[in-house]
Amino acid sequence: MTILVYNKKNKEIDPVPTGSFCARVYQIIHIGTILSYQGQLQNKVRITFELPTEMMVFDKAKGEQPRVLSNDYTLSFHEKAKLTEVINACDPNALKTTEDGFMEEFDIETLIGKECLVNVIHKPSKDGKTIYANIDGVMKLPKGMKCLPAINPVQILNYDDKWNEEIFNKLPDFLKDKIKSSKEYKKLKGLEIDTL
Repeated sequence: MTILVYNKKNKEIDPVPTGSFCARVYQIIHIGTILSYQGQLQNKVRITFELPTEMMVFDKAKGEQPRVLSNDYTLSFHEKAKLTEVINACDPNALKTTEDGFMEEFDIETLIGKECLVNVIHKPSKDGKTIYANIDGVMKLPKGMKCLPAINPVQILNYDDKWNEEIFNKLPDFLKDKIKSSKEYKKLKGLEIDTL
């Protein structure tokens, strides 16, 4: 039996195959501080990778485009944080500790355009009818391996100096809903901020 993923137009789209792929960060979306599924407030960022070796025609007018995969990360560069794994894979020297052994901040936007290797696994939906491709790990590119040039235009959305309604409006509804639930979005739009 074949298990297929469907987009909004009900066209059949197979998930990205399992395995390791050269990838490049092309989109960073600051989701903001939201309630996590564990019931904790967490400041989240969504990083999207293009896979330039995995081309597909999604729209005949645009021709072949690279497949993309995204993941949400808590804004933390603790040594066990998943975001730290991404930073170290994309820029191994970025988190070198200071003389006192403590780094106060890191600009996530510096990851734009950086190359890495993403490991893709398949996970079924709760009902078992749909298979999703998920990023299981992000690693540094092996020595001598090169990633093809960037294809997608860079996209950054943050609450400070790079808020762009056009980028926001093109995001999938589930992601827009997450962003709209954040404290940062409510503050940006002058909405009442929930207190927990």
